[in-house]
Amino acid sequence: MLLACATCKADPNSLIAQAQDLAVLVMLGFLAVGMLCVALIVYNFVRRQQRLAANLPQH
Repeated sequence: MLLACATCKADPNSLIAQAQDLAVLVMLGFLAVGMLCVALIVYNFVRRQQRLAANLPQH
């Protein structure tokens, strides 16, 4: 499984290469958590706006 780019990647069996692969996965995990937080905030805003719009009197 090739995770780091060919320029940075050392011997696949070396400890540094394994650490690079793990670092890439950790960064992707943090990115996924951040994107999930943004999506949840947007979902919360939409839900709150719909509740407020339902409570407004119509003229």
